[in-house]
Amino acid sequence: MEDPHRTAGEIAYAAGEWDTAAVEFLASVHGRPIEGSGYALHQAGNSLVKLGRLTDAAAVYERAVLDVDYERRGAVFANLGAAHSATGEYEKAVTAYTSALADDAYATPYKALQGSAGALYELGRYDEAALAYRQAAWADGNPDPGRSFNNLGLAFMAMGRPEEALEAFRAAIGIEDYAAKGKATANLALAYSTMGFYEEAVREFERSRDTFGHELTGDTLAAYEESQRRVGRERLMATGSFEIVKPEMVEGWATGEMPPAMPPTGDPNALPDADGEATQAFFDRSEDEMRETDRAERKAARVAKLTPRGIAVRVGITLLVVLAIAGVFGGLLYAGYGYPTQEHTVSSMLDAYRSGAPYIEYWVAVPQTNVKREMDQLPATFASYRISGVDRSATKSTARVIVRFDTGAELAYDVVLTREGVGWKVMGVKNAWGSTTD
Repeated sequence: MEDPHRTAGEIAYAAGEWDTAAVEFLASVHGRPIEGSGYALHQAGNSLVKLGRLTDAAAVYERAVLDVDYERRGAVFANLGAAHSATGEYEKAVTAYTSALADDAYATPYKALQGSAGALYELGRYDEAALAYRQAAWADGNPDPGRSFNNLGLAFMAMGRPEEALEAFRAAIGIEDYAAKGKATANLALAYSTMGFYEEAVREFERSRDTFGHELTGDTLAAYEESQRRVGRERLMATGSFEIVKPEMVEGWATGEMPPAMPPTGDPNALPDADGEATQAFFDRSEDEMRETDRAERKAARVAKLTPRGIAVRVGITLLVVLAIAGVFGGLLYAGYGYPTQEHTVSSMLDAYRSGAPYIEYWVAVPQTNVKREMDQLPATFASYRISGVDRSATKSTARVIVRFDTGAELAYDVVLTREGVGWKVMGVKNAWGSTTD
């Protein structure tokens, strides 16, 4: 038997007359058992959502899911989760979304995954939110995976893991049909800024604005301006273009310089010799100085008495000692040792970099690469670092550096060094992120 209220509700719903639709659908199930009422209650709840009456909609959806034979219970649970989220009842929302995902007949699980992730994010359960966003991004039928990847990046940022957020934001930007690439690019820039990669942050902020037309406002604009300021400061440090400070003057002589070698004019102990240099008068010598002079004269006499055979023996012994020392020294150089060591050079460079001091002196005299660009591989700020190992050879070495952030996350970098004299200088920096685990 045809139900006139249900028919009227369908006509009103198709016409966008949400008030009438809600009234008619509810009238069609009034006084009837819950079995068979799922469809009408579902449509009534949808009409109430259209009217913005979210609490009423949630109450109707909760009745609709009691019809266990209704084939679209999964969709009703997902709508119930959305209504609870919209009213701030996030725990109830997570429960409803979980029920939707448990329904094997539910045709659009990406919606429940995306909604559940949003509720979990609001509850501060960021690790669970990240898992749900990742699942939503790869779920079958998701027409907008870019949104899920972008939100995944935000979850990683909330957990203080900007390194992983980078990859999520890049994935969102790489999806051709994603409409919010400007926002994702701005988020990518924020991740770079958080890690201290200010030059990359400026580049991505400007790409977001200039390429994708995204307006930078509020905190995003402030982060862009701060990144610009930091980039300017880093370039100043890299070039070493600092103000030259004149040495302090003490008693007419610059601090750190040697005083004049000549005694003051008129000093009775300064007598000119044949070359015009000052010599000390004999009669002013101390007894100790006289004994020292006597020993030197006797040593000179012994040397004069040496025979050619004695000289040859001494020269031979000396040569053997020199060769032995040279052999040991050469072996150490061949094995990759020297001074300053690789560890000393890398540590000194990183300490200078962290403190804002010039670091160019630790690089090879004629670098084959742009030193500033190479140093930009490193984060501008980090909590600590350690050198986990050095791969040594006679002329080239690689030091593995592990950088640790305040969040506890770690990134690996390889610092490439080359032999310069007997020591080592830096010739390149590259990331080795794939070698680092949290």
